[in-house]
Amino acid sequence: MDEVDEETNAEPVCIVCKLGCNDSGGVKVCKQSTWKSMKRAASIPQGLTSDRFSNTTAEINVREHYDDKCLYHSVCLKNFTAVKRPALTPSIEEVASSKNSVPETRSRTSLPETNERGVLEAECIFCGKSKKKWKKSNEPLSECVTMDGCKSILDAAQKNDDQRIMSIFLTGGDPIAKETKYHRSCRRAYLKSSETNTAQNNPLSSRRNHFETYKIISPFIHNEIINAKKTLLASSLFELYTAEYISSGGFQDDIETYTIHSLTSKLKDTFKDSLCISLMNKRQGNIIYSAAMSQQAAEASLHADSESFQQNNQIRSVALILRALILGISNTKTPERTSVHTLKLASPDLPEPLKLFYKTLFSGLCENRESGSNDAIERRVIACASDAVYNNSRGKVRPWKHTALGLGMGTLTGSKTILQMLNRLGHTISYDEVKGIETEFAYTCSYENVETPDGMRLEDGYGTGLAWDNYDVNILHATVGICYQNKSPQAYQSENVEMRVGRKRRRFDGSERDIQPFCIPLKRAKFQLDYPSDEESHSPIKLQNIDFHWFLQSTQAKLPLFTGYYSNFVRDNLPQQTICYMEPISAFPTRNDVVREAMNRSLKVADETRQEYATVTYDLAVALKAYSIQVLKAPRFDNLLILLGNFHLELSLFGAIDTFLDESGAGYLLTESGVLAEGSLTGFIGGKFYNRCTRVHQILANTMERLLYQQYVNTKPSDDIDELMMIVENAPSDQLMTEQYLQENETFQNHLSSYDTYFNEVMNGRLGPTASFWAMYIFMVNRLYRDLQLAVRTNDVSLYVSLLPAVVDIFFGLNRPNYARWGSLFFHNLKNCNDRIRELLDLGAFSIRRTGRNFARSSIDMTLEQTVNRDAASPMRGMVSYRNSDNAMRRWSITTTQRRMSVSELRNLLGMESGEHPAKQLCPGRIKKDNSAMSALTDTVTNACDPFTNPATESNKLLNIATGKSASDGTQVYLLKALQRGHEKHQKFQNECAEDNQRFLKPISRTTVENFVKENRKKKKKTSMAVAKVAAENSRDVFGRILLVASETIPSFDLKHILFFPVTDVPLCLAHSDGSLVKTQKSEFMKTLETRQTELLTRTSLPVIDATLIDGGLLLHTELLFAKGTYGNIARHILSKVCACRGKAIHVLFDKYNDSSIKQVERTRRGTDGTPFVIAGPEQLPKQSGSQLLKNGNFKDEPARFLLRKWTKDHYGFIIGQKTIYAFYGGHCVKLTHDSMIGSVLAEEPENLQGDHEEADTLIAFHVASIGGNILIRASDTDVLVILLGMLGTQSETERSSRRLIMDCGAGNNRRYIDISNLADELEKKSIGLAAALPGLHAFTGCDFTSSFYRKGKVRQLAMMEEDDSGRYLQAVRSLMSQQPPDEVGLSSLVCAMYGQK
Repeated sequence: MDEVDEETNAEPVCIVCKLGCNDSGGVKVCKQSTWKSMKRAASIPQGLTSDRFSNTTAEINVREHYDDKCLYHSVCLKNFTAVKRPALTPSIEEVASSKNSVPETRSRTSLPETNERGVLEAECIFCGKSKKKWKKSNEPLSECVTMDGCKSILDAAQKNDDQRIMSIFLTGGDPIAKETKYHRSCRRAYLKSSETNTAQNNPLSSRRNHFETYKIISPFIHNEIINAKKTLLASSLFELYTAEYISSGGFQDDIETYTIHSLTSKLKDTFKDSLCISLMNKRQGNIIYSAAMSQQAAEASLHADSESFQQNNQIRSVALILRALILGISNTKTPERTSVHTLKLASPDLPEPLKLFYKTLFSGLCENRESGSNDAIERRVIACASDAVYNNSRGKVRPWKHTALGLGMGTLTGSKTILQMLNRLGHTISYDEVKGIETEFAYTCSYENVETPDGMRLEDGYGTGLAWDNYDVNILHATVGICYQNKSPQAYQSENVEMRVGRKRRRFDGSERDIQPFCIPLKRAKFQLDYPSDEESHSPIKLQNIDFHWFLQSTQAKLPLFTGYYSNFVRDNLPQQTICYMEPISAFPTRNDVVREAMNRSLKVADETRQEYATVTYDLAVALKAYSIQVLKAPRFDNLLILLGNFHLELSLFGAIDTFLDESGAGYLLTESGVLAEGSLTGFIGGKFYNRCTRVHQILANTMERLLYQQYVNTKPSDDIDELMMIVENAPSDQLMTEQYLQENETFQNHLSSYDTYFNEVMNGRLGPTASFWAMYIFMVNRLYRDLQLAVRTNDVSLYVSLLPAVVDIFFGLNRPNYARWGSLFFHNLKNCNDRIRELLDLGAFSIRRTGRNFARSSIDMTLEQTVNRDAASPMRGMVSYRNSDNAMRRWSITTTQRRMSVSELRNLLGMESGEHPAKQLCPGRIKKDNSAMSALTDTVTNACDPFTNPATESNKLLNIATGKSASDGTQVYLLKALQRGHEKHQKFQNECAEDNQRFLKPISRTTVENFVKENRKKKKKTSMAVAKVAAENSRDVFGRILLVASETIPSFDLKHILFFPVTDVPLCLAHSDGSLVKTQKSEFMKTLETRQTELLTRTSLPVIDATLIDGGLLLHTELLFAKGTYGNIARHILSKVCACRGKAIHVLFDKYNDSSIKQVERTRRGTDGTPFVIAGPEQLPKQSGSQLLKNGNFKDEPARFLLRKWTKDHYGFIIGQKTIYAFYGGHCVKLTHDSMIGSVLAEEPENLQGDHEEADTLIAFHVASIGGNILIRASDTDVLVILLGMLGTQSETERSSRRLIMDCGAGNNRRYIDISNLADELEKKSIGLAAALPGLHAFTGCDFTSSFYRKGKVRQLAMMEEDDSGRYLQAVRSLMSQQPPDEVGLSSLVCAMYGQK
């Protein structure tokens, strides 16, 4: 096309818009083909109701030919020729106008005629023509050959209300049989017209749906076809497009008017040269593939991937169908009155097809598959279907699973992070939604102004009670409480749920109620107690039938502990109880005004639940104030029964029992037997850990009673015991029948009475003080505490009242004055309460049943600790994070019921509350563990010290069963008279309070505790060294003043005269200022002596050794420092080391540690520990490192005793082999040999080696003198070398040469051999008698029990003796070793010479 010449005079204009050059570009000259298009467009304007190009149309129709002045813009030509006007084929407007009775256009024809056979004429049913030009070619007629094609045309006709087309398809027979024909272009236009009408009738535009669908399908094509170079059938792509269109909100009727050709055309316009569309064959149609592929490669890829593509398309189609169902669910709203029940009702139902899909996915067509039970599959189906609904709706639809999981996990963990993680995975609602629902819970619960928590029935007869306690974590102090009542069988009824309208609420705006101050001093309260009755004074606590029946069975079979066993006999007829949290009070519970406020709220709850009386439970700290306020504000709180929490009362009882038991040896035996870890001993003794105390005390008491019962059995004929066991075995299993059977059996009752009598006699001293002590412990645990648990677990108020005086006796006897005082008042109030309160307690208000198990009730304050206090103290789900917000604390408390219900719903949804679990004590693993613990403890006690057998029963002293150490008289009296003393003090206190109502609050005198702890406690007193140090400092100060005064008053004075007076009691040349000995390095003396050798020995140059002597102390130090395992393993290891030594005879010589010894000063200096220690058996494990153990002098005795005892066992014979072992300890020597013929170890006591030696140093010399041959001494002590040299120095040269003594000393790289015989000869050559004088020199210059000279060692004095030709010094030193008085002059000369004086 040529551009118009810009140099013409007239400006060229467009024939259509009548304008010149504009933004659309320059004008162009019309050509022949362009003119034909314009003439054809202008020739058919009749069907248009309006034509904005009418002037242009008229001008073109008038002109016959075009010329150079016929100019146009490209855009204008496109608009003119593309205007909607009647053409040879019917347009969308023409077809749509049929239902609006639009006047016929030239495209509208009458109903086609049929021939005599009823076959339609060969013309298009839409345009009425047999021939039609389409894209410059004749378009052939197509024939309806499928029912789906006929249905699509009929549906379009019905949408357009086209009676003509409808009559063709609905009258005169089958349209296929009538050979109905059409042009494909006409059919597409007709179907589009129906789509346009549908879009006009629906509020959501189908064009918008097509736009969104195409926006989704385009990336799919780009990734799956272009990038991945895959081939896809156009028909398969169109199926996906259709499914996506419907899932995005479109209608099936709309998509039916959309064709594959329309989709592929749009794809060509979008992807242009990146995508290719070509015909594969007439059956499969077009294929779509990447332009980077050839058609042959595309067809080959289609064949290769056809199966996987078909499968993927089917999966996508199903997914899109399910997505359409999900998107049709209405959004979830929050109910106006929000509760767990209404939330569940407001949750949407899951689509059945979606559930069917997952059910088929998980179990196939058969439900009973190995993948799990039907219930498990159903849970998974609901979970996955709920996730699909929640994630497809983007959280707008909240299935019940997501709501329950969010609320449940929020309650159980309180973790925002966990909820965020689950929400991001699409498993639950968000954290903000959870908190919003909890806020709605709070508003719903606080809708009515009532004190009773949500979830409680406001009716009488349900045993409603309350409990309050302190919640104290970090800086948060609050008073929290629970309300409990029996559960009602009535369930929720279905109701219509009204949805809430308005903004979501996250914050709860509540108001804290004002608390009126309480200004009356509590000391004004006066309490009047009753005089003690005879029944209280003389009511014994005896062994019950079931108790004794269980005990006898447990001695023969592995049974659970008493609590678990008794749960099989007791049937709790009272219902389970509901526990709800009271609204907290943001203040300390021990404040007087807070205590009164809690009491007022308790009365209000009783009034709202229509009870005449109320019960409230406190711990001691709050109860003592509540009792005083009740008296001071009478009669306001006369209808309120204040209960002292039994859980805290039991803890105090444990504390009293542990005061009685502490350091008696029980803790050691429990840790050694493995029943109790060493780190847990402190908590057990302190009574701080309830569960641990309960279990360990039962195990310990049962073990001790078994040992006691064994002694009782020994006093009875065996036939009587056999008859009793037969009766026990034949007892029925039913509770009532068992009790009746045992009660009516005379033999059983006689035996029970006899054993009870024997038990009381043992408590009174029949078997000695030690047995009496442990019988008292058995009474406190297996009689008193067991019955106390029985009363609480069975809600038996009468039994509890009968036991309280004995409990208070223990509090008085073992220094628990607070519980002794207020426990007496608690007993008085409980005993004297009226019948209506007793009925309330018997109804279930005395204890709480939280589970359906029998014998599982718990004390009220324990339940409070396990519910509100535990939940509140949790760092995640508690009130810790709310300490700065009272409203948040209130929301947490008043929504507890609903939050706990959400946890129950979650458990039900997960199938985790199908039934009750058995009691923990009845689990097979627990039964095995408890019985193993009792067996191990029995063995440990038997190996250590059985308190009911000899020697404990023969001693008139109370013994520590771990160490055997006897207690002092004061400790024995304090412990054995504890129960009697407590009973007497209790009686006295009651009498005084009955006589004087002001006596109750006055102090109760304490008794000084004198138990085993006091016996073992180190007495802190000022040592003699400390006293000497103070005296020396005082003397120094006095000496300084003397010098000062003398220098000022006397012109000239003799300082020598002043220094003549001593500053300390012991001269400073021999002692430090604190009086301690001056020590020197003995090892330097040994090294100096070693240098005198002329023959150096190595391991390979040693002569034949006949015997080896081993210092036992060195042996323990070298082996125990790195020993591992039990003491039995250590004994085996040490014996192996001993037997590996040279020589046929091996002597192992141990020190003996006496309490009074000349070495006590040295032991004190070394910091030796004197804690009692016992090695009970070979399976005992060392509880400390070897270095720590060896600091204990008592421990050093124990390994020696243990080794001598164990090495005599026959199974050590294979280690001994052909060796002969001599083991010496404490004056007793044993010779051990192995007889291989009989396979046993023979133990003899050689007479020549028996003797009393405290130190192994002298013991080695004793054995050297008693045996012959070459001897190797394994020792590292200088004392041993000096003693042996002194012994050889007294022998003649002939005697010394008859054998060789060699010392093996040192360790590791410093290990070496000293030829003692050669050294003695060399010393004697140097100076005759020098070797014999060495022990005297060693003692004179400082040893373990003598002081050395200040800054003067042994080496210098040895050199002085060697250099003294006169022999004066040598004789003076040797005089120290004789029976005669020492040579003081010679010794003085030696000392003066040592300090440089003559």
